[in-house]
Amino acid sequence: MTGLPTGAPRSRARHWFELPAVLLVLATLFWGGNAVVGKLALNYMSGIELSFWRWVLAFVILLPFAWRPCLRDLGYYRRHRWLLLFLALLSVSLYNSLQYVALQWTSAINVGVVSATMPLEVFLLTWLLGQERANWLQKLGLLLALLGVGWVVARGQLQVLTGLQLNPGDLLMLTAVFGFAIYSVLMRKLPRELDKLGLLLLLIFIGSIGILPFYLWDISSRETFTLNTDTALILGYVAIFPSLLSYYFWNKAVLLGGANQAGLFTNLISVFASLLAVIFLGEAFRSYHVIGMTTIFVAILLATYVSKWYSLRQSR
Repeated sequence: MTGLPTGAPRSRARHWFELPAVLLVLATLFWGGNAVVGKLALNYMSGIELSFWRWVLAFVILLPFAWRPCLRDLGYYRRHRWLLLFLALLSVSLYNSLQYVALQWTSAINVGVVSATMPLEVFLLTWLLGQERANWLQKLGLLLALLGVGWVVARGQLQVLTGLQLNPGDLLMLTAVFGFAIYSVLMRKLPRELDKLGLLLLLIFIGSIGILPFYLWDISSRETFTLNTDTALILGYVAIFPSLLSYYFWNKAVLLGGANQAGLFTNLISVFASLLAVIFLGEAFRSYHVIGMTTIFVAILLATYVSKWYSLRQSR
């Protein structure tokens, strides 16, 4: 009797989920959707509320699957507690909270476009830390990326920049993305054999504690949101897809393929966020979005593929 062994489909599926590219596409798709759902959520709750309950719910869902490997690696966590504390605050506490708060002032498309600067910020950090050298093409790429983001946050109007009328949401998102770039670079310090689910559970636990004081302050002077079908669906999406699945896929991809490779795929966040925002939120995709996004993509090509080709040619 011919055919594949019984375990072949499962093995093939497992093989796909060992490829960093597949993991990163899924992670960025869910993060792109997160910007859209986060914008919708503001009709029901504040950004801090959404961030806090997102991670509490994610922790509860993940706990039965991850507590054993988390306890098994407890010795490593204790030895590197300050690094893990910093990683948790940068990713769980800072990035997501700032993104949701930023959406109070800016569009989901803008959030996606600003997120596209992640690869250049990861490269900038590795360069500053001495992990990589920069040639003139990479420096040009960094400059172009800065111009592209500046064009988007200025909404294509130079007087916005000269008059210091920047959207606070865009500035918050820039801060969030820079923090996540630091997180991605520091993730390389963790050993590849570290259990990903156990690590994620620990980061969520620490990061949720980091959000708690701001959540308590946020609800101290008003009522909290009402749990209904809409809010349950919102919390369910943000707790499972951009929280558990995206972070698990991202962490695994960084450990397998490195921060720089992962950083390149963050460009897809802006693509997914823009498409989903147009479809579900009716947001307008304007000319300054096209110009800014194109400039950022060209900058990334210059700083990565073109610069590598140039370096190889120079070494011959």
